[in-house]
Amino acid sequence: MKKKLLFIAFFFFQMLAWSQDYRYTANLFSASTIIPNVVYGAAPALNGPFYSSESSTSPQNLVMDIYKPTGDTFALRPAIIFAHSGGFFSGNRNVNDMTTFCDLLAKKGYVTATIDYRLGFSIVDNVPLRSARAVYRGIQDGRSAVRYLRANAALYGIDPNKIYFIGSSAGSFIALHSIYLDTPEVPSYASSTPDLGPLDSGANLGFNGKPDAVVSMWGAVQSTSIITAENNTPVFLIHGEADTTVPFNTGSPFGYPSMPATDGSNPINTRLDALGLTNKETYFVPGQSHELYGTTNGTWTNGVGGNSYWPIVFNKIVQFLWKQHKPLADYSWTANSLSVNYSDTSTGSMAWWWDFGDGTYSNSQNPNHTYSTSGTYQAKLYVENNIKSWDEITKTVVVNSLSNNQQTVHNFSVVPNPTTNSIFVNWKYNFDIIQYQISDIYGKIISSSSLFNNANEIPMNNYSSGMYFLKISTGDSSQIIKIIKQ
Repeated sequence: MKKKLLFIAFFFFQMLAWSQDYRYTANLFSASTIIPNVVYGAAPALNGPFYSSESSTSPQNLVMDIYKPTGDTFALRPAIIFAHSGGFFSGNRNVNDMTTFCDLLAKKGYVTATIDYRLGFSIVDNVPLRSARAVYRGIQDGRSAVRYLRANAALYGIDPNKIYFIGSSAGSFIALHSIYLDTPEVPSYASSTPDLGPLDSGANLGFNGKPDAVVSMWGAVQSTSIITAENNTPVFLIHGEADTTVPFNTGSPFGYPSMPATDGSNPINTRLDALGLTNKETYFVPGQSHELYGTTNGTWTNGVGGNSYWPIVFNKIVQFLWKQHKPLADYSWTANSLSVNYSDTSTGSMAWWWDFGDGTYSNSQNPNHTYSTSGTYQAKLYVENNIKSWDEITKTVVVNSLSNNQQTVHNFSVVPNPTTNSIFVNWKYNFDIIQYQISDIYGKIISSSSLFNNANEIPMNNYSSGMYFLKISTGDSSQIIKIIKQ
């Protein structure tokens, strides 16, 4: 029976350790499963890139491919929509970078989707107007994709309140305008003949088309004036500072003066700073140009994968997205002799796994743990929230067989304890001299010397606030007393 109980305990503690799966940052799944050709909307599309009139359109289904973690049974996952590059003139959802992103992030536990959106504009007839309207159609389609996933969250196992959008080049125009262009700011060109309609057009209009966070890779906006203090959606701006296709600063895309000037990542960042919007990150790379991670219009330049910037960009995106939905782990602790009370002070946590640093564990929120011996332990708290996103924190915990209020030990006493300045060591036996040693919580000796009956003060004025250990030694014995410096 005893062996059986030990086995159950071992299995339980192993399960606690295995529960720390680090979803959304670690590769939990070996593959992704693709649901192809999902129609997320419909809209009037131009009849090819070389059309004769914008009034000549045909109904077009808007299509996405959805990637899910293979074998994952969890049904409340953040979703990420990807929009490809191509200058609103070319490209599709199946280009290398978009499908690779979708596959890799699905393996970390996300639901991902790569979308097609409407393309085409005239390069000979009123280019400023035609290109601006092409961007607007893309924005409408991007918002349709967001609304579709919110509306069908239960079908795909998605948290409808965590829909993120990542764009490359033209796809980033869609992403950025989705969070910064509001209905009152829609330019008049959207309603010129033929009228393109409002930002949110098509199906699922009862759902919000604005993503909950955006990653813009080498993107821009028509003008930073559309960004207001209310536009505080989290954003990650990635850009090569030598980009001439979509200028890092202000300029015409492709360097064509007939194209309307846009504001790139640098002025966007400056505008956000001016508005006091801090929910943002940037990765600006000096000397690097467009699609800096090794693609041309989304296709691997070297034919086999990205360059040295690919893992850098990918890992930064992983960290940015994780920060959008993770809890914040924290705890406090108090020790009384070998017994420690642990108090969870985390934000947003719903499950807890404690590693006390001595080979024992707990999944209580506020456990009490008794250590077998005095010492310094690295105690870790791992927490998860409702979508299995996680955080962890490790702190140094020091325990000693002496209680905090035990100031008299074997005829020695220390006053005051806690102290703000000095401590005084008193003893009853007729020792004319004793030796002392003070060490910090890591065991490092701070000071050591001798004390006399007529000189028993130990100055601690220059010590930092915290816990220390005073070792008092006589000729045949020694004792340790815990000291609190305030």
